[in-house]
Amino acid sequence: MLTRSDALAFDVVLNAQGEYLDAYLIDGTEPPPRVVFIDPDPPEPDNPKGKPARVGRHVNGKLCFFPRGFGPKGGFVIADDTYREACLDRPTPQARCSVRRKGSPHYVGRDPDGWGVFKRNGTWAKRVIHVEVDGVFSDANQPQGTIDPQGCAFDASGNFWATDVGHGDPASADGALLVFFPGTHRRYDTYCFLDRALGAPGMPIRDDAGNLYVPEPSAFRVTRFSPPFPSSAADCANPEHLVTTPPTKTTFLSFAASGLGTPAGITRIPGSDHVYVGSVLIPRIVNEYDAAGAFVRTIVPQDVPRNPLGIDVGSDGAVYYAELNLDPVTTNPRCGSVSRVRFDGAGQPMAPEQLGEHLRFPDGVTVVDSGRLRAKWDALPPGLDLDPSMCGGE
Repeated sequence: MLTRSDALAFDVVLNAQGEYLDAYLIDGTEPPPRVVFIDPDPPEPDNPKGKPARVGRHVNGKLCFFPRGFGPKGGFVIADDTYREACLDRPTPQARCSVRRKGSPHYVGRDPDGWGVFKRNGTWAKRVIHVEVDGVFSDANQPQGTIDPQGCAFDASGNFWATDVGHGDPASADGALLVFFPGTHRRYDTYCFLDRALGAPGMPIRDDAGNLYVPEPSAFRVTRFSPPFPSSAADCANPEHLVTTPPTKTTFLSFAASGLGTPAGITRIPGSDHVYVGSVLIPRIVNEYDAAGAFVRTIVPQDVPRNPLGIDVGSDGAVYYAELNLDPVTTNPRCGSVSRVRFDGAGQPMAPEQLGEHLRFPDGVTVVDSGRLRAKWDALPPGLDLDPSMCGGE
C-alpha cells in the first residue's frame, strides 16, 4: 500500500507546542493530518524500567537546518529545555534523569537550556548548543542565553544565530541576540553576544545581504542588525562575551510608522524581498511589508487572528501561523491553535482556516519540504488535543 513516505514531496508544517513538535501534513488531505514528530517524555516518566520515549526532548520555537557540512547530515536545531523540564522543575525528577550513559535510550544529559541538535528523522543527536554556565545550572542560575531560548538562523559559513527571549518583562529588557561559531570540530561551543538588552526578542530572519531582523514585541519594534558582525570568539574576548565592535542597529518597523505595537513573528516571502509580520497583541493582525519597511497590505485583518506568534510560508504561498489565544483581561495563555491563510486566483488572501486547536502555548512555525526530513509519517502517533484545563503557558 502506498504511504505518505512513498509519495511525492509535500509541505510539512512543524509547530512547537506543549513541549511537543507537531507536524501538519499538507498532502492534499483535508483537514491536514497532525502527527507528533518529537515527543517530550516517556510513557511512564516515573518508572525506571519503563519504555523509553520515542524521542524524549522538550522543544520550543522554530527549527533551523544546518548548512551542508555542519551538524548531522540533513539535521537541524531547535530550542531545547529538556533537563530543566524533566529533572529540575518537577517535584520528583523523572526516572531517566539518573541515567548517565550517553548510549542509553533513557539518557537526558545535564545541559542547560539551549538549542538541541537533531537528526533529520527527528531523533536527538545527544548534543545541546548552549552558553557557559558558572556553577550548577538551576532555575536560580540561568544566565542570559539560557533564560528562554527560542529563535534560530544559520548563515552560509555555518555560524548559528539565536535569540533568548529573556523574562519577557518590558521593564527588564533582558532578551539577547547571540551567535555561536562552529569551530574546528563543529561543536558550536564558542559564542558572542551581539546585544544583551532586547525587548523579548522573537524568532529572527536573515535577508540575502546577511542582515538580521529581530522582532521585539515588548520594545514595540522590529530591529535590523547589519555588519560588522563578529567572526570568532576573539571579537568578544571579555567576561560578558559581548562584541567589542557592535553591529549596526536600526529600526526596521516602529510602532509610530507601522501601527504594530507588538510585532512578534516575522517571515520572508519566498521569491520576494517582502516580509509578513504578525503583531501578537497591539493590534492582533498580520501584515505584509516591503524591504524598506513600508506597509503593503493586510493578510489577516485586525482582531481576527488570536494573538499570532510564529509564522511561515508554504511552497504554494499559503501563510501558516500559531495563535496563543490570550485571555483578554489577564493576557494569560489559553488553548491555542495553528491556522492557515490561502490566496485566491487573484492573489488575495482568503479567510483563515484553523488546522489545529487545544494546543498549549504554540509558538514556532516552520514549513519544510517533506523530503528534508526522514520520517514514516503514517507510523507517527496522532497529535494530542489537550483538555482545556491543561492549556496555558510554558
